[in-house]
Amino acid sequence: MRLVRLSAILLLGFGCEPLYAAQLGASYDSYRDMHRDTAYGSLFFNATAIRHADNLAKKRFRAVTASGDIELPSQQGYCFVFNHYGRPTLDGKSHSYRAKITKLMIDGTNRLETVEQAFDPTDDLSSTSPPDLCIAGIRNVSKVTIEFTSDDNNYFDWQITFVPR
Repeated sequence: MRLVRLSAILLLGFGCEPLYAAQLGASYDSYRDMHRDTAYGSLFFNATAIRHADNLAKKRFRAVTASGDIELPSQQGYCFVFNHYGRPTLDGKSHSYRAKITKLMIDGTNRLETVEQAFDPTDDLSSTSPPDLCIAGIRNVSKVTIEFTSDDNNYFDWQITFVPR
């Protein structure tokens, strides 16, 4: 019986919420490769970027394999990029994605930030204007949760959690 209870705790977590582990997958060093080799709506961590301006110049995209908890390296900021190439039907419309960012502070309080950004799906493999989000202000933050949603079906629906280091 003790083994069953211990297994349930490990599978469900102490708060009775499932524990999911996302991982960083394949690396891409160009927009062309990232767009060509992944699906529309795929999410990437830009391992060399700590602010929005870095996302344009520094391209070391690591695919996020699934929603869930993800381990990221120690950085001053964290940037994420979506693949906006290869939409099944290009309708010429702009779309919006939203990010709800919850920062758990070391004193136990939460800070909530919301971001909404328009983006244009593209058929240009080399497009350098993918939807992106950078997280700053991580001093005294013990955990960050980002919930992405979009008005473009569920292509951009992701939830990731990480511990800034």
